[in-house]
Amino acid sequence: MRAVVTLVSLLLLGAQAQHEWSYSEGGLEEDLWPQEYPACGGHRQSPIDLQQNKVRFNPALKALNLTGYQEDRGDEFTMINNGHTVQINLPPTMRMMAPDGTEYIAKQMHYHWGGGSSEVSGSEHTIDGIRHVIEVCEDLGVSPLAFKLLFFFFFFTKIVNEYAENTYYSTFIAHLADIRYPGQRTILRGLDIQNMLPGDLYHYYTYEGSLTTPPCTENVHWFVLADSVKLSRSQVTPVCICWNETLHNDYRKTQALHRRVVEANFQYFPNQREWAPPAWGPFRDPDFLPLFLVVVGDPWQS
Repeated sequence: MRAVVTLVSLLLLGAQAQHEWSYSEGGLEEDLWPQEYPACGGHRQSPIDLQQNKVRFNPALKALNLTGYQEDRGDEFTMINNGHTVQINLPPTMRMMAPDGTEYIAKQMHYHWGGGSSEVSGSEHTIDGIRHVIEVCEDLGVSPLAFKLLFFFFFFTKIVNEYAENTYYSTFIAHLADIRYPGQRTILRGLDIQNMLPGDLYHYYTYEGSLTTPPCTENVHWFVLADSVKLSRSQVTPVCICWNETLHNDYRKTQALHRRVVEANFQYFPNQREWAPPAWGPFRDPDFLPLFLVVVGDPWQS
């Protein structure tokens, strides 16, 4: 029988253990996580720096196949400030087929950004040492009955222009002021989740890693999309600086790769300054800045 998985928040998993951890001041700081959560000091931790000249090309890796994202049902989406990040709950009709044939059921997507001490960039993963402005993670696959393998896919955002607006993100950004404090929630209507994702879902990096928050469990299969979503600088500014301090710089430092291998289903050419997605994808206007996306899942037998 085909394995089916349910998406859950990476951050909620950490919250199930304890609520005292933090990224910096005000709790169990990141450097002290291994004292309370030993897995946080392991050798398969995430996030990592994706060094393109060390990535192994694997042409056998298939595209990620999303279903249910294109439908316009007029859904309402709950957006929550959980004290560590902002998350948008997704309906179970949204699903993804992984390269190995496993089907995952979407649960939520959440965000990592900067904003503290005038720091704009806040992605968790970096590429060749470069931290992107925002990292968006979509979580799939933790069953309460069988906790086996998480599956993340995520993407980055980039800024390319002061004022060219990506209207697919307008509703999300406009409602951030409604959830300034932990525990607050609001309802989003009219979101086009399909167009909030990068246009190219075929090309990605992949590696074996962990949750990026306590308990830092090392059972995560990461898929990092090479394409990105573009936002204007005027859109990124309220995301990064309008928040209280608990949602500033909500990202973990990059971790050592150790003996792990990062694979990709596209080739890297050193003389090419930046990976260029195919011309047929959306948001090819040079006036926009790209965004980065990640997916996580935990398959279980239904």
